[in-house]
Amino acid sequence: MTATATHQATTPRPGIKRPSLLPYVRTELRNSLLRIDTIIFVVIMPLAFYLMFGAMTEYGDIDAGNGTVSAVVMVNMAAFSTAIAATALSGTCATELTDGWGRQMALSPGGIRSYYLVKAGSAILLCLIPVTLIFAAGFITGAACDSPGIWAASYILCLLPAIPFALYGMAIGMWFPTQGAVGTATASVSVWAFLANIFMPIGGFLFTLAHWTPLYGAAMLAQRPILENMVVTATGPIDESLWIPVVNLLAWTLLLGLICMVSRRRVTLRR
Repeated sequence: MTATATHQATTPRPGIKRPSLLPYVRTELRNSLLRIDTIIFVVIMPLAFYLMFGAMTEYGDIDAGNGTVSAVVMVNMAAFSTAIAATALSGTCATELTDGWGRQMALSPGGIRSYYLVKAGSAILLCLIPVTLIFAAGFITGAACDSPGIWAASYILCLLPAIPFALYGMAIGMWFPTQGAVGTATASVSVWAFLANIFMPIGGFLFTLAHWTPLYGAAMLAQRPILENMVVTATGPIDESLWIPVVNLLAWTLLLGLICMVSRRRVTLRR
């Protein structure tokens, strides 16, 4: 009888449908966009950086691989905005779970799986907003790529930072479950962007150090359709093999994923 009762409790009734997740996604996305820190760091700042360092410069029209310098700046700022957006939203996800919201969602008809689906969908949509705005600004202000395929490949690859930095924000949110810590994690993305050769070409020890930072691999892969194997440094362009950014991205994704697993177990044991 116990097994039968358990089976009936876990098996949804034929007449009951799971609620649509679209209203929850809209609410989550709206709440994220209404936050002043999201508007400033995710939307305004990367777009302003592109306009200042890409569109409004004298060197923006110079050829750079399969595009122009302004197109490279456009890609860099789009990848930067993706990293910030993913960190901000996943950090709030971690604090919500730590505060007990996960248990509330587990009791809802959609369950905890629906919660994660909503967060993942909201993160993708949030990342698409600044990336689309920056690419639209680049197109309007004259950033050029040699073919529509390069435009499309660059746009898609600019979303790669969402993978490691969603885990990064979640790890910070689990270890330091406060909004202040999440805000600090979001702001720290600017440091990683500088070390990833995004804001300006770096060289020497800083460029060597860049290969060990979490944003370098995703940022360099986003530049690949335009610059191919070329990486611009403070001492001039160099050729870099594809495996270097790929290994960087995979290694940081695995490391941050492991940290999230340990953090989640730590939170569970603490409860």
